[in-house]
Amino acid sequence: MEADAESDGSLVWRALADPTRRQILDLLRQRPRITGDIASRFVVSRIAVMRHLEVLAEAGLVTSRKRGRERWHYLNAVPLQRIHERWVDLHAGAWASSLLQLRRRAGKMTIDKPIIDMALDVSIEASQGQVFAALTEDPGAWWGLPYLNARTTSLTLEPRLGGLLLEHWDGGGGLLATVTSWSADRHLELSGPFHLGLALGIASFELIGSKSSTTVQFSFRAFGPIAPDMAEAFAKGWRELVTQRLKTYVETGTRLGIAPDPPNRR
Repeated sequence: MEADAESDGSLVWRALADPTRRQILDLLRQRPRITGDIASRFVVSRIAVMRHLEVLAEAGLVTSRKRGRERWHYLNAVPLQRIHERWVDLHAGAWASSLLQLRRRAGKMTIDKPIIDMALDVSIEASQGQVFAALTEDPGAWWGLPYLNARTTSLTLEPRLGGLLLEHWDGGGGLLATVTSWSADRHLELSGPFHLGLALGIASFELIGSKSSTTVQFSFRAFGPIAPDMAEAFAKGWRELVTQRLKTYVETGTRLGIAPDPPNRR
């Protein structure tokens, strides 16, 4: 039986075949951009650029988020990573690694310019309720080392607006974030230090789906003094947590987080 377009990478290869779309990916590799900024770089019409963005989005190579009147577009490296793992040999590995890295350079930082600005769309074969429960009731099942303090023994989230996401240590603990927005089975926003030092991070999970399948629209933005290498490490960490650990836990029950066993229920 012939593999479907998503599993065999046909949509990705088709998207990469066009030079304009490759140039768009090059632009997004530098940083997230709004539609007008991307369109201004090409001689073709804005409508043509938007069609190219639609093809890239269909292939999973670009993710977009609406903020106010502007639509921001982000490079999603996950499909490229799959192509790399399946098709690229060791000789070409250096080129592939260079393409897949999202390099963010810290310039002059202001409050309206996040030093980390990323977005992911992840499809999970489960209901919105199941995904939301994994996010809010059992975060330690998928969130774990090395993305927590090394002393952490468990992780809990108070399920309410203003609730705390806490690391628990032997004899102490630490605050990761606070629930700043909440809509049951649909939306979760966490704002806090996230081990960023003096910076502030905002993680948002939007759940869209049916009884059997849910798309998690995840975004993370951080403002403040963050070193470029830390920004890159955080982006890589969020990709692993959301696209691998959370998805695996919800779909299979395999716990890849800090808590190997289900937490005690009161």
